Amino acid sequence: MLFINREVSLAIDDMLATQNSYGAGGTSYGVFSNSEDMALNLGFSGFRRGSYDFYKTDWKYLNDASTRGIIENDIRGVVVPAGTSTVYDQTLGKNIKRPFLHVRYRASQADDRKMKSWTTGSVGGNITSDLDAMEVHYLSERCLITQGANNFMLLTS
Repeated sequence: MLFINREVSLAIDDMLATQNSYGAGGTSYGVFSNSEDMALNLGFSGFRRGSYDFYKTDWKYLNDASTRGIIENDIRGVVVPAGTSTVYDQTLGKNIKRPFLHVRYRASQADDRKMKSWTTGSVGGNITSDLDAMEVHYLSERCLITQGANNFMLLTS
């Protein structure tokens, strides 16, 4: 899976479009379910090379400089494997398959923090202030697990 900025996405589209230069007038209509009466779509969301499938998507984080704070814009994309790998889970005591990139939630026997909610205020629960309003609070504790980080790549300029 390619998470890339707009510039790299367009460069990949241009590269793939040049590979499709056959047929009448330089366009192969049948390959992409296009007809001569409709616009030719050269915005590719994926491609195959050999036995590998590549999927790409724009990542807003790389396109919008305001989301990065003071971090320089030298990262143009991230390549993340889309498969799974087998690891030993100490909690279950056996081998399990996990995606290379997945989310883990904090939980205990008494508390599940995947989506914890509670209500305060005059209508639904404990009165904690003079404000005549009900407030709903949400708490979620999660972390992003990068499994097999040696399989990931950063695309830099």
